[in-house]
Amino acid sequence: MRRIVAALLPLLIAAPLMGQTSLGIRGGLSRATVSSDLEGEAIQDARQGVVAGLDIAFPLASAVELRIGGAYSQKGTSYSADLASEGFDDIGGSGSIEADYVQLSALARIGTPRDGGMSFGLLLGPWAASLLSCDASLSVNLGELGSVNESASCDDATKSTDFGIAAGAGVEMAISGGLRLGVDVIYSLGLTNVDETSTEDTKTRHVALQAGLVIPFGA
Repeated sequence: MRRIVAALLPLLIAAPLMGQTSLGIRGGLSRATVSSDLEGEAIQDARQGVVAGLDIAFPLASAVELRIGGAYSQKGTSYSADLASEGFDDIGGSGSIEADYVQLSALARIGTPRDGGMSFGLLLGPWAASLLSCDASLSVNLGELGSVNESASCDDATKSTDFGIAAGAGVEMAISGGLRLGVDVIYSLGLTNVDETSTEDTKTRHVALQAGLVIPFGA
C-alpha cells in the first residue's frame, strides 16, 4: 500500500501546477463477481455493494485529463446451490464472500469540450487496491434436519493487494457557474489471483455506477 501511495504522490503534488484542476466527490452502487468457476452445482451471483470516493483531475491536453482518485469499494461474490434436480428435495445452500478495499486509480479521461454545458468522456487506466476486510458466510438447508449457518473471516485466505485495469464512460453536465454533475459507469478488471489458498486464478470483477459533484479550482 505504501508503494502505491508513493507512486501516485508526485502526480498529486504536480496537479495544481498543470492548470485548472477539479475535485470530484462521487458515490454509487456496484456489482462484483470473481472470475473462477464455482465447483459442483453452485451458481455464482453478483455481490451488490457501494462505492464512494474522491478524485482530483487536471488537464494534459485540450481533450485529455488525468483523474487520480481514491475510493472505498465493496467486492466479492455470492453463490447458491439447489439439489432438487438431483433428487434431494428441499436441500440447498448459499454463501457469500464480502471483500472490502480501499482503491487508488489513475484514469485518463478523453472527452468532448465542456463549452456546451455537457461533456461526454471515456475513461481508461490502472488501479491498485488494498484489502480492508474479508468475510465469508455459508448457509445450508438440510430439509427436515434443519439448517446450518456459518461465517468466518477470510482475511488470511485473500491476498492483501490487488491491481488491474479500469475502463468506462461518463457524462458531465453544468449546474451553475463551474459546478458540474458527473455520472460514470466504470468496469474494473482484476489481473492478480486474490485467493492465497489456490493456484487457480480467482480475479475480481467489478462494475460501478456512480454520480457526484465536480468542483473546479485553481488557475
